[in-house]
Amino acid sequence: MSVRNAYCCVNGGNCQANVANPCLRPSWYHKFIKPLAFCIITSLLAMSVSHICDKYSASSSFKVVKADLGNLRRHLNTLSMEVKNVLETRDNLQNKLKEVGFAIPKISEAILKLRDEVTEGIGIHTENMIKILSPESVRKMVRSELQIYDADKTGMTDYALETSGGAILSTRNTEDYTAGSPGLTLFGIPICIQQNTPRAVIQTGVLPGECWAFKGSSGTVVIQLLGSVYISGISLEHISPSISPTGETMAAPKEFSLWGLECVEDTESFFFGEFVYDNTGPSIQYFEVQHNGKKAYEIVEVKIHSNSGHRDYTCVYRIRIHGTLRQ
Repeated sequence: MSVRNAYCCVNGGNCQANVANPCLRPSWYHKFIKPLAFCIITSLLAMSVSHICDKYSASSSFKVVKADLGNLRRHLNTLSMEVKNVLETRDNLQNKLKEVGFAIPKISEAILKLRDEVTEGIGIHTENMIKILSPESVRKMVRSELQIYDADKTGMTDYALETSGGAILSTRNTEDYTAGSPGLTLFGIPICIQQNTPRAVIQTGVLPGECWAFKGSSGTVVIQLLGSVYISGISLEHISPSISPTGETMAAPKEFSLWGLECVEDTESFFFGEFVYDNTGPSIQYFEVQHNGKKAYEIVEVKIHSNSGHRDYTCVYRIRIHGTLRQ
């Protein structure tokens, strides 16, 4: 029997199983296994914590957070620089405002001075205009303009005018229209029929009937100028409906063209342009050349391509050639 059973029997079987004997020595478990287990568990915990820290530091979330912090730092630097620039701009604006404040009185003074000068100038100009527009001055200006108009009605030199040296060289195959030409009669018997020749287009007479009439709606006239001319334009004249015996001008030319020639039979003539005469417009109409010639011409050809509606004939009253005479 063991010592413990003997003890229980001596005490009448009342044995407390849970009472430990303080005199008993610790077993080998308490001396070796327990500390070893504690060390192993502690090591495992340390390794787990280290692994978790390494895993977190290498994770994408940590990199994203780190990148966001870097971006935030850069934005803060940029914002600091912008704030600095704003402060510098504010200082510059303040300086500019001070300069403007100093300049405003000078500008006001200059404006007042300019206003006085303008007012004085307007007064002088008004006085001069009153003098210029006096009745006597107006009469002189009107008289001068009338003299210019009366000279040739255009204020420009006509280098085709017969009395200045112009001449008709040819009308090509154009056939004159003679029916109804005015003439002299004796006791009702015609003794002399007046026939207007192509020379009428370079003469000054432009009364009704003083024209060159040719059959149909197309014709040509070649004109010798008074000299070699750098041609700039042509004027075509027809009578006004107000003085036409029939009250209409259907025989007036409509489409026509101007050419520069070296000689009458020139096959390489220079084309100055094609124009349209409006028989409802002014009686004299000026047309600037569409193509400027590089040289001066002494001979020009005017081609009539159509008239204003007359079926039988076309009447040309006056042709003027304008430009600059070669010296």
